[in-house]
Amino acid sequence: MNMNVTIRRLMSVFTLLFLLISGIAAYVQVTNQAFIGGPVLAQGSYDPRRCPPFDAPLRGKIFDRNGVLLAESVKDDAATCGYRRKYYDPSLSPLIGYFSYRFGTAGVESSYNNALSGVNQNSPWGPPNPAGEVDDLQNKILHKPRSGQDIYLTIDEKLQQQANKLYDTHANGSVCQPAGSNPPGSMIITDPRNGEILAMVSRPFYDPNKIDDPDYFQQLQAAPDKPLLNHATQALYAPGSSFKTVTMIAALDAGTARLSQTYTQDEAVNYVVNGQPFRWDDYINGYPPNLQFPITMEQGYAYSDNIVYAREAVKLGADKWLSYVRRFGIQTPGVDVAAVPFDAPYAQSAAYLAKTNGKPTDFNVNLLAESGFGQGQLLISPLTMAEVTSAVAADGNLYAPHVVMQAKPSVGGPFTQDPQLYTNGQLFQPAVAQQVRHAMWSVSSYGTGSTVQHNGIHLADSPIKEGGKTGTAQLESGLPHTWWISLAPDDASGAGPAQMVITVMKEHSKEGACQVFVADDTYLAARTLGYLK
Repeated sequence: MNMNVTIRRLMSVFTLLFLLISGIAAYVQVTNQAFIGGPVLAQGSYDPRRCPPFDAPLRGKIFDRNGVLLAESVKDDAATCGYRRKYYDPSLSPLIGYFSYRFGTAGVESSYNNALSGVNQNSPWGPPNPAGEVDDLQNKILHKPRSGQDIYLTIDEKLQQQANKLYDTHANGSVCQPAGSNPPGSMIITDPRNGEILAMVSRPFYDPNKIDDPDYFQQLQAAPDKPLLNHATQALYAPGSSFKTVTMIAALDAGTARLSQTYTQDEAVNYVVNGQPFRWDDYINGYPPNLQFPITMEQGYAYSDNIVYAREAVKLGADKWLSYVRRFGIQTPGVDVAAVPFDAPYAQSAAYLAKTNGKPTDFNVNLLAESGFGQGQLLISPLTMAEVTSAVAADGNLYAPHVVMQAKPSVGGPFTQDPQLYTNGQLFQPAVAQQVRHAMWSVSSYGTGSTVQHNGIHLADSPIKEGGKTGTAQLESGLPHTWWISLAPDDASGAGPAQMVITVMKEHSKEGACQVFVADDTYLAARTLGYLK
């Protein structure tokens, strides 16, 4: 009797030891570690600091919205770990980024690294898929073939190639940058009805297929025009007069101004704030010719009168003006402002600096006046200006911009990212959005956007019916940055509602008339592809 008990106890001990050893063996096999938090173990001839275990998933592919292949991992015995990443459109390199065993990840490759690398089989945006995780773990233990998720971007590769080519458009005889100069900058094409990014150009870009070359990577890091930076989402600039759009929205929505409000010649040309004089230099220098006073707020927008918008910002007051600025996810010192979410790397825009030369900055009335017409200490990304314009196009609603549309895991069904509003309610009233679109059409029909002919026609005569706002951001040194924010079609022209938003920004490139026609040509290309009805 005692012998049987002893045997049963020994069997129980041996069984527990067997299970314990089996569990440790399985843990080592799955995690490549001897204990939790321990060092990664050696794995064959691979360097475990750079290469995954031999049964790690093959990295997922990246496609455009129509299934055009943009990136994949291909077998290459000469490459680190036996595979290299291959990219098919270098113009997308600032957005898609790169994957490198030597230099890590960037861009979409970084934001969606877990999905692409198969770290888990859940979509980054949900819902959970526990069955997929169990199947993936089982495949890993049994060394069955595994793969990361394939992801589909909202980008249309055909439109991307057209936008990249048209970025270099030159209007002969205009004030555009000289042919061949092609300054750094960006273009963003967005569907304001859902936040989908249809194309995104960032200049300069780079060749992600050469990223593992240390000399090439070092050249990219040292380049003064920052090719590794996505100029559309990560670069911050003075927005110039394009930011008058935000001041107009705030004044109309708060009820402190009307589009038909009038200003005498003195009110429109001169303004003194705390002893600091402001002048409408363009008018003093002869633009627009033969202007009759008084002018309206709408005309002040069309002709880009700094004084009208300095006055309206001061009338609003700092607190109210800043509260509207923050509605677009723009940070201000001392306030926790949630950025408008974006599913690739980006920098949050800022309205003014917390400190200047190491000393606290007081957002006084002088800085408020300058900021009202787009100067001051504003640091704004092209992505933010695309968001402002999209909200105008969508009657005060702002859908969070995104570049990933769908992910297809190796197990389970596809995940689709639905449009998401930035806030639960509208940023401003629909009637205000309609008035701003009316003002944007004024820019195109008789204002600063109408001054140069392109292909023999004026902007207002283009079949696109594009409304927008020019911006010339004056700098302490060098040529100004130039902007064109636009939507099409503009319902104030009799067409509409708006179906697309294009923002073009070029660094140090003289006046911005050329950017107007870069956008118009891109709208025409988009219409050919079926995006504009």
